[in-house]
Amino acid sequence: MENKKKSKLWSFSFTILVIINSVNAIVSYMINPVFPDFLVSNGVTFELTGIISSLLSWIALLLRPFAGYYSDRMNKKHLMIISYVGTAICVYGYSLCHSFGSALIVRILNGVFFGLSGTVSMAFAASFVPVERMAEGVGYIGLASLIGNLCGPRLGNVIGDVFGINILFILATVVSLLCSLIIIMVPYKHIQQKTARSINLSGLFAKELTVYMLIIGLFSFGNGIISYYLRNMGNTRGIKNISLFFTVYSICMLFIKPYAGKLHDKKNVSFILFPAFILYTVGIIILANSYSLLPVLIAAVFKAIGQGSGSPAIQAEGIKILGKERSGVASSTIMIGQDIGNGLGPIYASKVINNIGYTNMFYVYAVMLITGFVGYYIFIQKKRGDKNGKRRIDNSFNGFEYGRQNLSDYSGK
Repeated sequence: MENKKKSKLWSFSFTILVIINSVNAIVSYMINPVFPDFLVSNGVTFELTGIISSLLSWIALLLRPFAGYYSDRMNKKHLMIISYVGTAICVYGYSLCHSFGSALIVRILNGVFFGLSGTVSMAFAASFVPVERMAEGVGYIGLASLIGNLCGPRLGNVIGDVFGINILFILATVVSLLCSLIIIMVPYKHIQQKTARSINLSGLFAKELTVYMLIIGLFSFGNGIISYYLRNMGNTRGIKNISLFFTVYSICMLFIKPYAGKLHDKKNVSFILFPAFILYTVGIIILANSYSLLPVLIAAVFKAIGQGSGSPAIQAEGIKILGKERSGVASSTIMIGQDIGNGLGPIYASKVINNIGYTNMFYVYAVMLITGFVGYYIFIQKKRGDKNGKRRIDNSFNGFEYGRQNLSDYSGK
């Protein structure tokens, strides 16, 4: 009976947090699509809209290590409330912006609270997940961003077109404030960790997770390419309705993330990651050779299975390796990889598409994924070798102690 209670995943707190994270993600994605048009309507040149819009991600990237650091040392519930209230203030602040300078300041502040919210929400929700079901729990937590991406943009466009962008900002503000009020209701007891008070490198970045950070960055690299350039590829190759790729991809991810998490909890992270690399690579190769809609949608399924199983597995493994007491730095370290991958993907694509075309551009990325597969295999083999070597040393030491004890007994006789 006690084991069943410990293994329960869908507690009141965890359920509320999954719902709240999903609603908050929808609010974020509601704003993003209409934000450039809002800036233009207030006199900001189109060229500058890209700079202001991208600040959200770059500021969040810079802040993530500190968000993870303080998440491990301060009350996560309080940090969540601060991030949500701060986001609400920033969203309302957009409606008051009528110049480049004011929009720039509000966007920077929004990036601060966005980075805090994204990092702390994962660590806070993980506090309510049993260790033996961590991968499954992380899979469900990760669905929040996916639901936001699936519902937010369309909802934002509809509300903005019907009621106006300012009403959209006010509605988003109210929803963010309601989310913060609901978080207050979540029962949570903060346990002060015995960690150093001064900022140190181990609190900002978990070097133990470097390999996993690079892998998730490699996976996210493809997101950066596809999200920005898939539509252009459709126009170039005459593929109509190519944006259905994202719909199929999101729906598949909704189903695969929790299932992959259960497998991870029963097996291990390598059991998930090796097939994830292969399926993701197959999806990219199919996409490279797609000149009609059907293979594009097939590629979406392969990519969703690969990334939908691989990314949550990495996030859960980070928390398993460091433990819940360092879940903040675990989440921030992994998210740094995601941010870098998302940021470098479109830069890479913009540099090579005109020179080598879409097919070869995706082939190069497929080679990068294969290289990642080989690198991870070498890492796992070395890790196993180190464990076996340590075990042999321990056995030898124990044998030496046993022999010395026998010698002492013999001498005593």
